[in-house]
Amino acid sequence: MRRLVSLVLPAVAAVMLSSAAALSAEAVKIGVVLSLSGPAAVFGIPERDAILAAMEKLKADGKLKRGIDLVIYDDKTNPTEATRMVTQAISNDKVVAIIGPGTGGNILAAGPLALRMQVPLLGPAGTMAITDHKNEFYPWVFRVAPSDRVDVKVILEDMAKSKAKKIGVFFQEDAYGKTGVDFAKEIGATLGMEVVETVSAPYAATDLTAQATRLRNAGVEAVFLQVSISSLGASFVKAANQVGLTAPAYANAGLAQRSFAESVGSDVDGLRVLSIGNLPYDPSDGEAELAKLLKQAGKVPQGWGELVGTNGLMTVVAAVNAQGDKEITGVSMRDTIEGLCGYLAFARGKPCFSKDSHDGWAEDSLVITELRNKELKTRR
Repeated sequence: MRRLVSLVLPAVAAVMLSSAAALSAEAVKIGVVLSLSGPAAVFGIPERDAILAAMEKLKADGKLKRGIDLVIYDDKTNPTEATRMVTQAISNDKVVAIIGPGTGGNILAAGPLALRMQVPLLGPAGTMAITDHKNEFYPWVFRVAPSDRVDVKVILEDMAKSKAKKIGVFFQEDAYGKTGVDFAKEIGATLGMEVVETVSAPYAATDLTAQATRLRNAGVEAVFLQVSISSLGASFVKAANQVGLTAPAYANAGLAQRSFAESVGSDVDGLRVLSIGNLPYDPSDGEAELAKLLKQAGKVPQGWGELVGTNGLMTVVAAVNAQGDKEITGVSMRDTIEGLCGYLAFARGKPCFSKDSHDGWAEDSLVITELRNKELKTRR
């Protein structure tokens, strides 16, 4: 029987969703710290919705070998709030792993806490720095999405087919945006392309005329968008049209969202968008199953958020199931995740972690899509 318990915590509302054995001594508590408000809620809410829908299916199908309680928090797209929620989840709710926080910057902020409190984070973000071996907290952070380096390589290889040599980059002002620019310069050079101009904006910016004008005046032959906030991407596309920036645009996986596709006009048809699968418009078998679960729960599939969210959930479930009746701790979860490979997930590709690689998903989880009539059509 499903139980829904609302807990009022200092400055936060937490929701505990329990399996049939939720109140037993053997139930395992898992934190879910996502961006449920603020700019990143556009993918944080779909991440949460998919996690809940998938958990219901796992319970109904008897796929859980022991009870799992999910304790959900909102990091408000804010690094300070993310660290506070991670502390709350570990110290008060005694979770043994956390899916989240919701953005690369928030994960980086919470990494030192994961190290100090010895509880692993499963980060649903491409930001390369979250699994950098140079981080003291590296042993405690895992990525449940393809990395920025993989993403940028795939989309720039597609861009190179256009014979463009001079490229411009528009990026959002956070860790995801800045590392994307660095990779665009590095990888672009190996493909015979030069980044001749870069422009940026904060999440909430709406008038991007100046940025689009700078790229137009630089004479760029193609534009790369390193953006995950769909409203920001749509604002840039609008500004580009207004100032006559006609160079073809290529977007990284952050914009592979229904909210982006439906907010831009048909005048940007042909824009290429890298995507982690294509849940809303052209799903694989596993993605179609997840889409069905979402629709049964009254939700409309949005994009990559649901897939990386459930990647985190399925990783947790695989780790808990692998430990059987043993005592489960943050340390045992970390050690078990480092040995997981080829387990069940809704997303494409073969998930695989090791002690030397905390990047669980690779290029085989990606597709290139093209915007047509407010939908993202898979090209390969």
